[in-house]
Amino acid sequence: LLKLSGLGCLVLLVLVAVLSVQVFQKAPTPPNALQNKSEAGGRSRTEVCMITSLLRYFCRWNGSAGHAGCKLCPQSWQLLGDQCYQVPKSTGTWMEGKKDCESRGSHLAVLRNTADMDKLTVWIGLKASSNIWKWVDNSSFDATPSLLNVENDCVTFVEKGLEYDGCGSNHKWVCQTEPFQLLSKTAGDGESFSACPEKPILQDSCC
Repeated sequence: LLKLSGLGCLVLLVLVAVLSVQVFQKAPTPPNALQNKSEAGGRSRTEVCMITSLLRYFCRWNGSAGHAGCKLCPQSWQLLGDQCYQVPKSTGTWMEGKKDCESRGSHLAVLRNTADMDKLTVWIGLKASSNIWKWVDNSSFDATPSLLNVENDCVTFVEKGLEYDGCGSNHKWVCQTEPFQLLSKTAGDGESFSACPEKPILQDSCC
């Protein structure tokens, strides 16, 4: 969960504002409220613009591509692609790394794309049992030639490649978790909140 830091407060502000807009849009209009339609529409537009500006800021702040949406990682985690990663300072066995990641509400990294990972020797969530390799999420893995005929070992990520090692060896490990996805549009009106990455600052006007 996000800690209530400045970033966490802004996220809560976005969610409260989005829910306010949704409730306002779905609430029935009483007969005596027609005269206030113009004022209400103005307030709604102001709220939408505020949310748009916040989403625009966060999309750029993460350095994410437009298709990734506004994704936020917990404090001290790093967004790479569409997942959040963290390398704890501790070292230990594969099982110790697995338990540590689980205690953080995450799991050992399931690396589908290793292009962005640093040059570290770290445990990842891949383990062999009776010559069958599986990720910690129970998905299968087609073993590379270097990992064939390995009965009961674990895998480290080294120099952007995979190497097997005894599960009792000591290494750092990489934890992985899902990012927090900010809403991309308000319910009911279909208006998209687009990112404007050319200006990574909060702006007063909508796109």
